[in-house]
Amino acid sequence: MQVTRFTDLSLRLLMHLMQTPDHSRATVQEVADRFNVPYNHLNKVAHALSKMGIIQGSKGKNGGIRLVKAPSEVRLGDLVRLTEPQADIIDCNIGPCPLRGNCKLKCVLVDAREAFYAKLNEYTLADVAATPFIQLEAQ
Repeated sequence: MQVTRFTDLSLRLLMHLMQTPDHSRATVQEVADRFNVPYNHLNKVAHALSKMGIIQGSKGKNGGIRLVKAPSEVRLGDLVRLTEPQADIIDCNIGPCPLRGNCKLKCVLVDAREAFYAKLNEYTLADVAATPFIQLEAQ
């Protein structure tokens, strides 16, 4: 299963926040620059993660975003499920399908998707971002 760019950026943003010293604040612009992604797109990701209660944002001179949940409490499967609301692998409801009614493929693929989430739930954000971020200076 391939995740969307939105989910990919959600994971990267959270890993970046976890790797900042003492899980301090970062700006969306900092993260966008680090991953070379458009600010506006990453800002939408940050807003969604804030609405989910995973990060918190504040405005102003010392503003930014930060984790509000401990990295060990953020299960990857749960996060992917939240950020992939349309995660059907196939859509059997589009167009007339001559196999409809006798086909069990969708059930198998739903089972596979659930197994994917279950496997991801064996890991937390802390498991995948264990090394602190180190900025290497240009020499």
